[in-house]
Amino acid sequence: MKEQKNHIKDLLLLTAEVMFAENGYEGTTVRDIAAKAGVNPALIYYHFESKEHLYKSIFELRFRLLTDRLSVLRVNTTAGSFEKLLSYITVYIAGIRDNFYFYRILNSEIFSFRNHSFKMAILDYAKASSNIFREVIKDGIVSNEFRNIDADLFLMTLFHLLHQIIGRSPLASELLNLEEITEEKIADRIKNFISHQLCSPRTSLSQQP
Repeated sequence: MKEQKNHIKDLLLLTAEVMFAENGYEGTTVRDIAAKAGVNPALIYYHFESKEHLYKSIFELRFRLLTDRLSVLRVNTTAGSFEKLLSYITVYIAGIRDNFYFYRILNSEIFSFRNHSFKMAILDYAKASSNIFREVIKDGIVSNEFRNIDADLFLMTLFHLLHQIIGRSPLASELLNLEEITEEKIADRIKNFISHQLCSPRTSLSQQP
């Protein structure tokens, strides 16, 4: 019985994720989601209470899965800050590729004019994963592996960069000719950007082949 409930809940989350990504929050109704999932609308209210709760639950799920994967890396690696950061970024990039619909919603939400309390509730889910990135950057600063930069500003730049490039936004595709570049070369460009912007001169030299 519990497995069946979880299956239905997962089905509703995945269905809603696709519909919110394609039609936006305002353009998606509970009835639309229920019809697409092939269930009675009452089931959505049973599991999520409201459309807003369902929407927020998508963010909660995706960021929790990301945080869990980052936490495993943080515990199981003894690498330096630069290599650790690269491993985090690899996980983040995989998340964007594997959860395209969610990151489409996230990008839309970042630039939306939704009320402040709604946006802050969603951003709360992102704090745990962003804190793991912030921690490794600050550790690198303390150990002189990284320059003494503004960690928060760097993170904002990094996340925006990853979303634009890996999400292959029209602007990024045009400026960087992404259609003509392999994913490996894109990853190399990101790595080089991080190395030059973040690493101290000594560390940057040691990263060269």
